[in-house]
Amino acid sequence: MNKSLKNKIVKALSGVAAAVFAVSFLAISVKCDSYSGIEIDGDFSDWDSVIKYDCLSESSRVNNVAMVWDGDWIYIYMDEDQQNSASWSSDHWNTHGQFNIKTDLGYVLVISVKDNGAAGNIIEVTDVETGEVLTADNGGIRVAFNSDYSTWGAPSLTEIAIPSYMLPQYSSTINFGYYLGGDIITDVADCSGIIDDPDDPDDPTPTPGPYNDGSEIEIDGDYHDWDYYPVTTIQYDTAGMNNNYNDAEGSIYQRDGIAYVHCIANEFSEQDTGYKYGTEFLEVTVLFGYTHTKLVAVELGPDGSLDWSASSARSMSDGTHHYALFYYSDAGLSTNIDDISSLDHYLGEMYVTIEDHQDETEFWFDIAALAEAGGIETSESESIFVHFHRVGWPMLETSGVSTGPVFVALLSTVAAGSYFTINRRKKAG
Repeated sequence: MNKSLKNKIVKALSGVAAAVFAVSFLAISVKCDSYSGIEIDGDFSDWDSVIKYDCLSESSRVNNVAMVWDGDWIYIYMDEDQQNSASWSSDHWNTHGQFNIKTDLGYVLVISVKDNGAAGNIIEVTDVETGEVLTADNGGIRVAFNSDYSTWGAPSLTEIAIPSYMLPQYSSTINFGYYLGGDIITDVADCSGIIDDPDDPDDPTPTPGPYNDGSEIEIDGDYHDWDYYPVTTIQYDTAGMNNNYNDAEGSIYQRDGIAYVHCIANEFSEQDTGYKYGTEFLEVTVLFGYTHTKLVAVELGPDGSLDWSASSARSMSDGTHHYALFYYSDAGLSTNIDDISSLDHYLGEMYVTIEDHQDETEFWFDIAALAEAGGIETSESESIFVHFHRVGWPMLETSGVSTGPVFVALLSTVAAGSYFTINRRKKAG
């Protein structure tokens, strides 16, 4: 389903979630008394009413940036140190020229900036669900530069328009910053519903959208119950794959002693581990404090049969595959899920789906049963970490209590009061 349509449908049905996520105000990145819209035409005077933010990084190569989310389009402004300097701008050692829009749920849309000489920069945005790359050349996005962009000593200004339907899942606001680095602009809401007086209760304001607290999540091979649940960006070897999209994103939730985990790997390529096409999920490290153990996936047939050789596979076919999870040092003597050997530990179940552009998994495991199998005292740590070492870092973390309501309370607080208090970057001039 089209992401924009899905966002609108779910928001329309999310009255309860909106009430839980109620905010006292939403951040608007424009001066409402003088803002009249942005045109991508190389005339930057329409950005005068938009708040600019210093990048504040020695390696940024960009003076300041701005962002406006105005209905169907997200507009981005860059003032570079010199022509093409955004293409080697970075807040991370191996992601030069890569920025991102990050939603309040943690999903990222990578914006790649590539040096094109005196002609400006080539801007690319990739739809990870379809693999389509949007550029100014194919009309997917709009890009313009000031007329004297390449003149030495003159400002080098870039303006970009990205269609809102490209946004991954969000609840209310978006951030702009460096891919795998820090946010420069935070908590920007869609300003299209704001007219002239944001203090007037009769003026329309954007309605906060859905938030998934995880309470309805089930592990059944249908992944949509993870929609609108917060995610963490995962990168192979922390360095990224030098693609125009993130490697992976994952989530974890805990309920009644059971951990629920979800991960999507975008066009996952074979890394030095040699595992791909779903097999990157089949071995999972779990840490209780500093003590770690592992889960291995054993293929589970429709008749309950178990195939222990599956965990060592290097690739798998398209479609959805079903697994049972066992302790990594089990004897492997069980041949059917209904007849578990005393030397094996059945700990949970996993589904893995292979599609054209994404690999996806969800699984559950019994926390206490895994700790017992590994001889680990669960009191050693209040937090449990899950790591796909064949996918990347960071680890996913869950505490000893259900994370859903805690996340809701935290995000509601941040959205309501953070825009004017915790911006990482300062306003420019």
